Amino acid sequence: MKSIVPHWFLIAVALLVLAPAAAMMARAIPLKGPQRFSIAKLAGVTPERPPIEPSLTTVRSGIWQTAVIDTLIRLMGQPRETYIRLNNGIAYALGRSTVPSIIIGRDRMLYETAYVDDWCGRGTPIDAEVQAARIARIAAAVRRAGKGFAFVISPSKAALYPENLPEPCAPAATRNYDRLRAALTNYDLPVIDGHMLALAVKASQEHPVFNRDGTHWNDLGAYAAIREALAVLGEQLDVPPRQLTLSRVDADRLPVHDDNDLVLLLNLPNTPVYPWPHGRFIVSAKGTPPRLLVVGTSFMWRFLRILSLNGALADSTFYYYFSRTFEYHDDSLTEAGKARQPASDLSKGFLSADAVVLEANEAVLSSSHIEAFENALAALTSESSKGRLPDP
Repeated sequence: MKSIVPHWFLIAVALLVLAPAAAMMARAIPLKGPQRFSIAKLAGVTPERPPIEPSLTTVRSGIWQTAVIDTLIRLMGQPRETYIRLNNGIAYALGRSTVPSIIIGRDRMLYETAYVDDWCGRGTPIDAEVQAARIARIAAAVRRAGKGFAFVISPSKAALYPENLPEPCAPAATRNYDRLRAALTNYDLPVIDGHMLALAVKASQEHPVFNRDGTHWNDLGAYAAIREALAVLGEQLDVPPRQLTLSRVDADRLPVHDDNDLVLLLNLPNTPVYPWPHGRFIVSAKGTPPRLLVVGTSFMWRFLRILSLNGALADSTFYYYFSRTFEYHDDSLTEAGKARQPASDLSKGFLSADAVVLEANEAVLSSSHIEAFENALAALTSESSKGRLPDP
């Protein structure tokens, strides 16, 4: 019996080594079965490297060898993916994250390091006065065009649930969020403070406003900002928008959309399952769905999805980080072609909109999409003064 054990061990090692090689060979076979075996489906983005030609310089520097190794790794397909998922699953069971930008907190709550650094005072300070003035100039230009305006500050998971951080820290005395909120009081513009709204929701009910395995607000967190935004825009528009009412909250065990986007990036063998709260909404018969131009971050996906799916959004445009253009039409979402960059597309999106919603996250208030939007709006309205909009 003892003589058989080493043979089984050698067979197992051989399978581990040969499976990735078999996946690479399968790519050369024009059959669907082998091709399916060779393609991996790991979450995350792998940057495309330019092809490296072999030369004396690239070989001596090691650049060519690195490119060859990267290519071979990509060709290993599903066997390599299986090994990675098993390794990540073992690490997750031990409370360790294999992704440097993701932190596993208490009760398995996941956080992104950028949000934790902001809460703990390790973020980069911004010039709050400059950013507040920029937002005020945008608001004034939008109003001069006869449109409604709202500025949304989406909340940070670390700021809402610091009690679950793996290593509690003393929060910064003042964060960029605090400084910007103070600077914005110098201007007459509507601010939808998602941080304070989410804190109120958290204190009023048992369901969380951020899911354990996600980095974005869930239906309950987003709805608080939606309700406030619709009320604010209703005071500015000639025809009030339709209002949404949260009718009930269902908890199911099937994550959808970005409910568990962080755990997906961990690439575990199985997706953790636990109750996920989802809102059910009723839209009022009165009012008209507004046409919105939205400039913001990934937090606005759920914001717009809730409005669109419940018939509270007309044809609208989302300029994601003011780098990509997305259109909402008849409850469907499509990305415009690469030629339709936000700056060149703004004349269409801005002129057709009833209102503009500008958004930034409280932990990343220095995001460049606000300045990019101001520059494009200044060029569109011919109000540019030294590359920016005039002061309100």
